[in-house]
Amino acid sequence: MKSHLLTQIKDFHTANKTFLHVVGNNASSKVLTIDLIWSNSVFLKIMDMNSLPLYLAHGAGAGHNHTFLKQLCDAISEQRQQTAIPVTFSYMQEQERLGKKRPPPRFNTLVPEFAEHIVDENSCIVAGKSMGGRVATQLTHLPMVKAVVCFGFPFYPAGKPEKNRLSFLAELKAPCLIIQGTRDQLGSYDWVGKQILPDNVNILWIEGADHDFKTLKKYNKSIEDTVLEIAIHTKNWLEKNIETEA
Repeated sequence: MKSHLLTQIKDFHTANKTFLHVVGNNASSKVLTIDLIWSNSVFLKIMDMNSLPLYLAHGAGAGHNHTFLKQLCDAISEQRQQTAIPVTFSYMQEQERLGKKRPPPRFNTLVPEFAEHIVDENSCIVAGKSMGGRVATQLTHLPMVKAVVCFGFPFYPAGKPEKNRLSFLAELKAPCLIIQGTRDQLGSYDWVGKQILPDNVNILWIEGADHDFKTLKKYNKSIEDTVLEIAIHTKNWLEKNIETEA
């Protein structure tokens, strides 16, 4: 098991509260306080949820050096009290090394590349921005993948809804959250609302946001506000929907 997972758990009690002291190898260490419930299964569910690492892949054109992805990783890490793990595809590593933009390789080569990052995990969450989310949806056949989160799912190429990518969501074997802006050029509120999606796909809309989650001035909302909103929704959805072994 990788070092970012929990290494030691201690619990101690007072008259009215139970404290779980979760000791890890990094910033995931924390103290959880819950109302006193004498049930190991409850404790295990809480600990399993917070011990599952979240792997986040970037979109086609910008890697994890992009401001939005940096902010998103930080916000999700803060909300879950566990570091989100960035996944950078090899083509993007080369792009960042040379300072020259290049298109991503064939899509089917990115799926096994993402899978290599999680091969040693017992359980994990896979996530991605735009293209990275599309790649993540193709990993749910792997036993360690317990949930998928997509930030701005590219339902279709810009301006070409007839070339939709609904098939990527058709055979998901784990619950999937899609957080989408209502003005997303790659999947608008009106178009998506007319589609029939699988029962294990949930969509959460960010009012006024585009594919990069930027909102119009009339919404009086900064990108920092939106990122925080996305991170809170992600944490809450995972706590409610993720399958644990408890």
